[in-house]
Amino acid sequence: MKRNFAFILACLLVPGAIAAQAPLTTPGTDPQVDNTRYGGTAAQFLTLPGDARGAALGGSYAALVNDVAAMFWNPAGLALGNTSQAAFSYTKYVADTHHLWAGMSTPLKGGEWALGVSLTNFGFSDQPVYTEDAQEGTGDDYSVSETAVGLTMSLQFSDRFSAGFTGKLISESLANATGTAFGVDFGTNYHSNLLGRPIRASFILTNYGTSMTLSGAPLNITIPPQEGTQNVEPQPARLRASAFEPPTQFRVGVAYDLMNSTSNRLTLLSEFWQPTDSDPGYGFAAEYNLGVSKGFNAALRGSYSYQGDNADTDVGGNFSQTAFASSQQDKSRWDGLAFGGGLAFKSGNYGIGLDYAYRNLGILPAVNMFSVKLGF
Repeated sequence: MKRNFAFILACLLVPGAIAAQAPLTTPGTDPQVDNTRYGGTAAQFLTLPGDARGAALGGSYAALVNDVAAMFWNPAGLALGNTSQAAFSYTKYVADTHHLWAGMSTPLKGGEWALGVSLTNFGFSDQPVYTEDAQEGTGDDYSVSETAVGLTMSLQFSDRFSAGFTGKLISESLANATGTAFGVDFGTNYHSNLLGRPIRASFILTNYGTSMTLSGAPLNITIPPQEGTQNVEPQPARLRASAFEPPTQFRVGVAYDLMNSTSNRLTLLSEFWQPTDSDPGYGFAAEYNLGVSKGFNAALRGSYSYQGDNADTDVGGNFSQTAFASSQQDKSRWDGLAFGGGLAFKSGNYGIGLDYAYRNLGILPAVNMFSVKLGF
């Protein structure tokens, strides 16, 4: 029994242990040089959680997900559901920004296949424009809207393995500058039993695709004549924007049901992720699901995620010993903590669920997230 418990613990710790690897380097270069492209990618909204259940589990949800939310977390999980589903999630972030995710999916060929479509949007509107010459505002305003439309296909190759693929069209509108790109997610899910209880493993590549280049009226400028020249009019010109890659990530996760019966379930989860634009991270989570009565279920969830690029609490530079820096460091200690719960009712193929998640973002205001799911 001790050996079996040690094996289970090792499986859950593997994703976290992977995070101890060295930073990304380019072949033929000094291995001590970190070539991570911090802040060098576009469409960061693609990394925001798609639903409240996954947000409460800190992103370690990919090995467990088997419903419509799989289109965000792991497309391989979509084929593990057995009913048509729809979901909607809304989150209000800092500075009056909003994020929404919606999806709809249906099983095909008796559940062997699954197909789904999803929509993600992030942005804000009607913000005043300030310039160096008009620090009180120009009287104009601007909006930002970032959108992704995805199509997901998932297949169960056997009773233990499934895989899925999502193709998505990504667009950004920053004031009057726009850009488009195409991205893909690919995921796998291996599900089996260990000591008579389910264990699952996931391997995922997200947001791999084409680069995005912005264009539009904000890049049009006028070049004044050089000082001392005569009879030369200002010349119109257009700035050329650099191309930015999408926020690609590789993720590997494990989920194991420590307790599983007809009335309750306790699942432990762990996941490691390696982004191309920041340091690696890892997370641990737990979910307890209780059958309250016939058809009714309640769940409690909690997690902690380590984000390498948010780990430096020296926010004050030369002012690191000030009271302000001390307060910021205290807030940073809670960065990555998330918890939440959910209520669900199911009768036959019909069901409804409501999920909630609280996410601590360190020095930024905490986020409250709500999701609704329907089965039919």
